[in-house]
Amino acid sequence: MRGDTRVMAVPHLNEGMISIIDMTDWSVIKVIDTSGPGFFLRSHDGTPYLWADVFTGPNKGQMHIIDKQSLEVVRVLEPEPGKTVAHTEFTKDGKFALVSVWEMDGAVIIYDTATFEEVTRLPMVKPSGKYNVWNKISFQDGTSH
Repeated sequence: MRGDTRVMAVPHLNEGMISIIDMTDWSVIKVIDTSGPGFFLRSHDGTPYLWADVFTGPNKGQMHIIDKQSLEVVRVLEPEPGKTVAHTEFTKDGKFALVSVWEMDGAVIIYDTATFEEVTRLPMVKPSGKYNVWNKISFQDGTSH
């Protein structure tokens, strides 16, 4: 939700943009520029931010943090420059974001969603998928199903 309006965020697969669409009348509220084409974006009721990856191109190691009310990029994380950083999921309470470094020498990085600080890193081989069963079996705004 953005204020009292239900909105939808859609990444552009071939351009560095995210369209924000008003689901009441299907109008485009804003197009947010990013540093490259994205594929996965996620949010959670427990955070005021949307986490959007740059899935391809020279900036594929970046994750854009977007304020859900102002629709502005407030931070760009780059935990592994040059490596694909994607697949954000959240813990049940939204306090932590789990982000994949989608490479053979990859990891799942745990971030504090309030400070954007890295809490820990779990080394893995090309991790992807869903890390929070709760988000998959229950409906919450901002999650995907």
